[in-house]
Amino acid sequence: MDIATSFSAFHVTEHAALDAIRKLESKIANPKLILVYFSENYDEVLIQQALTAAFPNTQILGCSSCQGVMTDEGYNRGEGIALWGICDYNGAFGSAIVSTNQTPYDMARQALLRAIENSGRPGEMPALILLHASPGNEEDVIKGIEDELGISVPIIGGSAADDHVQGNWKLFTHEQRCREGVGLSVFYPSCNVSYSFHSGYASTGKSAIATLTEGRELVELNGKPAIEIYQEWVGQVLSDENSIISKSSLNPLGRIAGKVHDLPYFKLSHPLKVTPRGGIELFATVTEGEELFFMEGTEERLITRAGRVIDSAFDIGSASRELDPIGGITIYCAGCMRRVQHRMDEVAHYVNKAMHHAPFVCPFTFGEQGQFIGGENAHGNLMISAVLFHRD
Repeated sequence: MDIATSFSAFHVTEHAALDAIRKLESKIANPKLILVYFSENYDEVLIQQALTAAFPNTQILGCSSCQGVMTDEGYNRGEGIALWGICDYNGAFGSAIVSTNQTPYDMARQALLRAIENSGRPGEMPALILLHASPGNEEDVIKGIEDELGISVPIIGGSAADDHVQGNWKLFTHEQRCREGVGLSVFYPSCNVSYSFHSGYASTGKSAIATLTEGRELVELNGKPAIEIYQEWVGQVLSDENSIISKSSLNPLGRIAGKVHDLPYFKLSHPLKVTPRGGIELFATVTEGEELFFMEGTEERLITRAGRVIDSAFDIGSASRELDPIGGITIYCAGCMRRVQHRMDEVAHYVNKAMHHAPFVCPFTFGEQGQFIGGENAHGNLMISAVLFHRD
């Protein structure tokens, strides 16, 4: 079994795609699955055509990333195409996208069943699901997957992203392309897998109850317009979209996802903008009656936490023995990346060190999915999700 990555920063799509393919072919033979992460300025049709021509028997899943991508070769700012390939003669992998007028819940179930069919392992439970959907209904997508398979299968993923939250995200497989839909890959690897999902933020102790919500708009907290409570917590007036996105990247809202030894761990919701009635539109869904905590992070934590998340994935998988990584996948929030973009080379250093310099790929996404230590699959914002593949 082998994992390899490649990257190209050529501006022209055809040149970048062919360059990345050439580099990957020099490192790995006959990959069963290729993951593709790319900036919004690239033509996904041309990337798909180049990959299917070079790898006609390979399952493919592609997803756009915000303002660059990161691999074991380092952080690549602005634009580029990254490929992650896995060769596993005894394993199986399947990818699929569903983009229809049906509900996200139904699209997720159909994409899952089609991916399992494409893997050639019908009736078998996958060891892992990699999810890349368009932003907006990730909670319903996770529910669709879990209702089909049960909650035991870990999900790792990130919502498709563009550079400036303008809806220019893209998804594709070897079979299909879309901007709005559900894409995923199922993994039946012949090796050990470990995973981790963390926020890296701490609760300030301040909290309020969501007393009125509508979709992803948090309308009221404790019976007052949500922005009033949030502004009290943050200590300044926030009005335009850019100010609340930027400020809240260090002060999101958290909900308790579970507890370990009576200590809570949180899934985060990142404020997007202030609504005309004083509500806050979020990148995640909050339901009425939930308690929301005012969370706090620092730039230093955002820089070092990716390595800590990978280390914790080692801890989860290595209770009985030391594990040797073949490679991995890391999902890093685009909001966090933009906050510390001037120091992303440091983030890449920490991830490489935690990975033992094994090949990895890391897109920057508009929502992160993962499985917490308590076994809950969840969607959150400003999170990091990681999966590692280990030699026997």
